[in-house]
Amino acid sequence: MILFYITVASVLLNYAEASWQSGMLDFMGLFYIVFSFFKMLDLKGFSTSFSMYDPLARTIPAYGKVYPFIETVLGLMFLMRFQVEIALIATIVILGVTTVGVTKTLLSKKEIQCACLGTALKLPMTEATFIENAIMIIMAIIMLIRLV
Repeated sequence: MILFYITVASVLLNYAEASWQSGMLDFMGLFYIVFSFFKMLDLKGFSTSFSMYDPLARTIPAYGKVYPFIETVLGLMFLMRFQVEIALIATIVILGVTTVGVTKTLLSKKEIQCACLGTALKLPMTEATFIENAIMIIMAIIMLIRLV
């Protein structure tokens, strides 16, 4: 449902210009802002849950604590069109690391809570988490190629 609303908002913000590139940047920005909001509702709980599958958060616990703020900054960078290339590279790296952890968790058949929406919503980790990350990574790669 959240992805549906983010998609609709991105389309509505860009329908007059029919700019798919602006629509993608708005989608990515709104995605980060909305998802970081849910994580910030319980920073400690998010950090604990996130470290169960994110390799970097498991190794460096402080990373899990600052991750929602990183998402907020990336979201603002996309929405404000500020240093977009850096935001795209950061998206590929950050979500790439997380997706490795998500993939390992899914393949091991472990049933854990997904921290993608923080701890406010008790959602199990499913293939949807992988798909969400993959969509963002693919969009970032496409946009990065277009900028180069």
